[in-house]
Amino acid sequence: MPKAGFTGARVCFLALAASLLGVAMLAAPAVGQTSTCTSGSKCFFAVSVSTSSPTVGVSNSFVFTIKNEASPQQLGAVQISAPAGFMITGASIAPGASGTASSTSSSALFTNLNLAPSASTALTVTATVSCGSGSYQWPIAAKQSNNFNGSGNDFQIDPASAGNLSGTAMGSCTQSKPCPPGSSCSASATSALGDSITVTTSAPVPAGDTVVAGIDGAGSGISYSCPTYTSSPDVFSFSVFDANGVAQPIALTVTIRIDKSVVSMSGHPGASSWQICYASTTPFTTLPNTIGSVTIGGALYQTGLLPNCPSPPGQPCVQSRNKNNAGDEIITFSAFGDPFGHP
Repeated sequence: MPKAGFTGARVCFLALAASLLGVAMLAAPAVGQTSTCTSGSKCFFAVSVSTSSPTVGVSNSFVFTIKNEASPQQLGAVQISAPAGFMITGASIAPGASGTASSTSSSALFTNLNLAPSASTALTVTATVSCGSGSYQWPIAAKQSNNFNGSGNDFQIDPASAGNLSGTAMGSCTQSKPCPPGSSCSASATSALGDSITVTTSAPVPAGDTVVAGIDGAGSGISYSCPTYTSSPDVFSFSVFDANGVAQPIALTVTIRIDKSVVSMSGHPGASSWQICYASTTPFTTLPNTIGSVTIGGALYQTGLLPNCPSPPGQPCVQSRNKNNAGDEIITFSAFGDPFGHP
């Protein structure tokens, strides 16, 4: 029969081993393992989103700041799903931060975050917002598991920050039907002021691509200017998207008609005095001393007045300016990619 002292020592050793094992399990939960994030001991996370007024018809960048409010549990993974009318085109994590990002058109997954208690991280999702989108809310889920697996290890959003996932898309746009193969494609739109835009691809595009013509007038939340020039109220957007909602670097011919009523109040009575205050995420050549920048939809755009086109035309540049018989101003210019034009 074993001695009492030996039995007591063995019991103490086993208790200590079990205790250490429990601590290890909390620090690094195994795949599929039930964690301490239970209904009786909830794990919370807070979230804020940098962009709550995205622009329809263009690519937008959303930065989700995630804070782990649990203790001692680490937050391991986050999944962000696309609201109705949104198409996710990319996902990334702040440089130097732990984690891996991946995405499909309907969701972005961030794994191996290893987010310690009270720590925060920034997760970026890029998404195209379809024409006609209005109010929306981002679905989001988080887990203690680093690979977003298992049950019983779900984090819950802090009720105080749940409202940060909602927003309202701004502006209006018209989207063409999928372009037929081997031919050009176009879209048109008219603003409340009577101004209009027609966007046409300069060459045939891949079958299934679509053209978007957008108008973002006064009150849309989109506003920028170029030095030395007074712009009209309407801002126009124009893009070509593939079937996955990704903006394509395709040359476009854009014609904007400024209604006579707007022309009369613009301070630009002569046809030749009109300019295009352009904004693009791709650097471009501007008229001297007009270069600037603006953040639209969470993305940084270069701005500046477009020069006149050389012969043959390049991108982007102004091809022509004139007035029609009704007294409307007609400006035709070359564009490229996913930009804005402010006449």
